Amino acid sequence: MKLRYRNSILGFMWAILNPLFFLLILAVVFSRIIKFQMENYTIFLFSGLTAWLMIQQTVIIATGSIVNNQHLIKKVYVPKIIFPLSNVLARFVDHLTLTIILLIFMAYFKVPYTWSLLFLVPAILMIFIFSLGFSLLASVLYVKARDVQHILSIIFQAFFYLTPIIYPLNILPPSFHKIFLLNPFYYFVQLFRAPVYAGQLPSLKIFAVALALTVVTFLFGWAVFFHREKFFVFDLS
Repeated sequence: MKLRYRNSILGFMWAILNPLFFLLILAVVFSRIIKFQMENYTIFLFSGLTAWLMIQQTVIIATGSIVNNQHLIKKVYVPKIIFPLSNVLARFVDHLTLTIILLIFMAYFKVPYTWSLLFLVPAILMIFIFSLGFSLLASVLYVKARDVQHILSIIFQAFFYLTPIIYPLNILPPSFHKIFLLNPFYYFVQLFRAPVYAGQLPSLKIFAVALALTVVTFLFGWAVFFHREKFFVFDLS
């Protein structure tokens, strides 16, 4: 984190300002210009955007963690897991700060605090583990092909609009719902949004699918990473 904000005047504040400016633009466009009417739309948007950024920014940054530290990997022995893990942890410090800002916004817009907000703890933990597993897999693929980071950026751009972040799923025709339910990111957005915006726990189906995705992605990413880490020195040569 020190390296990321070194020689920056505002430093760590950029971790808050960047998503807040993005939020402001989206909120103005969809609530004022397009006239997208919805109660507490800013909180609806902010909660979905926070969950999305926890995954998207984390994976994109952590993808290059092995390649960007190849000078260390080639010279000294260190557990390779340190590099993607440190990237994921650093990003989650940013996102925890963003979550605190979201809770302050709730007070400003008079959205009631409920006991369901306690569910944010397991929700954030699941998003963290899912993002770590995804990052481990992406970092291994990036060692073999530098196109991976660009491909992931395109995929995330597409899924941003294919995930109900800036709009609720119920505005779409029912025939489209099954297609959107195939989107894995949908479940993590809903997992985080339900206690914040709806003031209730996510449905059992949302929780079960998110938990399954978390476990499978983490175990698969972990297995691939530890299978390939002994070849990193040769792949980076």
